Amino acid sequence: MKKETKKRGLTRLIEIAGTKKWWLLGSMTLAVLASIAQFVPYLAIFNIVKELGLNINTPELINKADIWFWGKVSLWAIVAFGVLTFTSLILSHIAAFNILYELRMMISKKMPKLPLGFFTVSSSGQLKKVMSEDVERIELFVAHNIPDLTTAFVFPLLVIGYLFTIDWRLALVLLAVIIIAVAFQSSMYLNKNAIASQYKYHEILGKLNASIIEYVRGMQVIKIFNRSAGAFKKLKENILRYRDYVIKVTEFYALPYLGFYNTLSAVLLILIPASILFLIKAPSYTGYLPTVLMFLLLGGGIFFPFLKLMWMTNLLMQNSMGIGLIDNILKQEEIKETENPKMPKDSSIEFKDVSFAYKNNEVLKNITFIAAPGTLTALVGPSGAGKSTIAMLTARFWDIKKGEIKIGGVNIKDIPFSKLMDNISFVFQDNMLFFDTIEENIRMGNKTASKEDVVNAAKAAHCHEFIVNLDKGYDTLVGEGGTYLSGGEAQRVALARVILKNSPILLLDEATAYADPENEGKILKSFSSLIKEKTVIVIAHRLSTITGADQILVVDGGKIKEQGTHEELLLAGGLYKNMWETYSQTRDWRIK
Repeated sequence: MKKETKKRGLTRLIEIAGTKKWWLLGSMTLAVLASIAQFVPYLAIFNIVKELGLNINTPELINKADIWFWGKVSLWAIVAFGVLTFTSLILSHIAAFNILYELRMMISKKMPKLPLGFFTVSSSGQLKKVMSEDVERIELFVAHNIPDLTTAFVFPLLVIGYLFTIDWRLALVLLAVIIIAVAFQSSMYLNKNAIASQYKYHEILGKLNASIIEYVRGMQVIKIFNRSAGAFKKLKENILRYRDYVIKVTEFYALPYLGFYNTLSAVLLILIPASILFLIKAPSYTGYLPTVLMFLLLGGGIFFPFLKLMWMTNLLMQNSMGIGLIDNILKQEEIKETENPKMPKDSSIEFKDVSFAYKNNEVLKNITFIAAPGTLTALVGPSGAGKSTIAMLTARFWDIKKGEIKIGGVNIKDIPFSKLMDNISFVFQDNMLFFDTIEENIRMGNKTASKEDVVNAAKAAHCHEFIVNLDKGYDTLVGEGGTYLSGGEAQRVALARVILKNSPILLLDEATAYADPENEGKILKSFSSLIKEKTVIVIAHRLSTITGADQILVVDGGKIKEQGTHEELLLAGGLYKNMWETYSQTRDWRIK
């Protein structure tokens, strides 16, 4: 089987451009022609100086027609260079805007097809960096730097090629200097450490962006609860990590860069002695002098195209890393839709010998249980035991490799994903409220719901009272740019969304975690009516809230260690009893 070659850099950009690649290729072609036009005046200077040098003692033999010819050719070449460069930039901008569109559309179309688990392990800051900063950087590179990169590559080739035709000996001297400089440059970009450092840089920058977004968005809550020092600690750690890594990378590149820069800077120090040597030995001093002047003019000036080429190569490598990060999203395994869809018969949930590992880290081991329709199953256990993973797998956050998960007697892989989501509602501790009105945030649970339905759901979730006390009531904007709600308020709005959706299955992660004792009781009462005829899985931290559960699963180390009702588990005298006794003692603590 032939191994598939991974495309990177320009080849990947051309592939992404699709049918619009001709704009990009056209821009590069015009940039090549612009490089030729840019070189023509130097050619004209050489021929004019050569004509004058050969006839310096016999002015009457100077071919004035040739001089006028090269003068006009040079003038037209300068005009052509301007037109070709401008047109190349126009085409590169058109290509850039198309690539920008294609990339964002590819990512946007990919996102809904990804498993929900992808978004639990990828921070919003990292995804924002990819969709915004990396895509924008690629657009800027294509629009402005593709023509420059092409010119920076083609012009030195024209120079070296032409210089070989007028004196191969001096051309070899110049080429030797260039090879040494390029060797230094290649050591910066082509070794594995350099490539790995670029990926590491993007990873660290993504985490820094995520921590900045988290810090800024949470500033109101941070100030209210006087958590500035603790909240800033994480941001400071990421800032210091970024600073230390950038310094490390700079030190890594310092020696090769100095070698590249100083070698090219010294090209005249090498060319001048060599030129004098060949000039002395030349049969005709005046005949060879134009050759020397051409080498000093073009050879000495080759520093700037190569310096530009180095910067363009650096930008190309950075954008290759950005394309790689985008491709990492695009290559993520999608939720596979079944070819033979089946509908669940009821709202029962069954885990049958389920094991799950994430990145080679085994999280769950042989989980087996059944949650009958209309029953409440509570998951309790230490932090990191696997409780949240069980809830997430129920909603197919990830696909399992071993075992089977069924809803209503049907494997969840055989249920169309949209239908699966219709049957399940979530209330977790971290609830996302979109930048929209409170009414629309609640209505996300049921887009066809009336205003009356929204209000009734809010009343059931005990958030109607604080909503109507806001300046604009249900029309109040929440999220970035609007009003920020407390954790408890946001959770009750999310609960109202769930109530409005009215799904047969509820997944709850301590839905009363942020509620005060008074509202906790009200919310629990609303739950008692909400969960009738529904299957509920609740991750409980306050054990007092799940004493009436139909079954309690004690999860520890990725396994179900105990299973039964509250009374049965207390009688068994195991881990749950110890947890209950500890919880009861802490609940009775008083500040004296």
